[in-house]
Amino acid sequence: MENFGAELLETLLKMAPTKEEEIKLKEFKEETSPIKLNPAEKFLKAVLDVPFAFKRVDAMLYIANFDSEVNYLKKSFETLEVSIMSLPSPFH
Repeated sequence: MENFGAELLETLLKMAPTKEEEIKLKEFKEETSPIKLNPAEKFLKAVLDVPFAFKRVDAMLYIANFDSEVNYLKKSFETLEVSIMSLPSPFH
């Protein structure tokens, strides 16, 4: 996980092709086509050979952001707790 920062993982997820684009890339045979893929398209085609590649990237992003999300929630609950404690008690 240390090798991939959240920013890189987010960028990879933004590159995810639509279902239609995915089908076209998977079916494309460059050796028999007069059209050549550019480097980005070649990269996406290679990534699509990895089973569930973009779901895996999404999971890696979740893991990369997990600690900061937990810390954010802890601070939010602490703020809520302090706010509740400062309210006047209805039983006085």
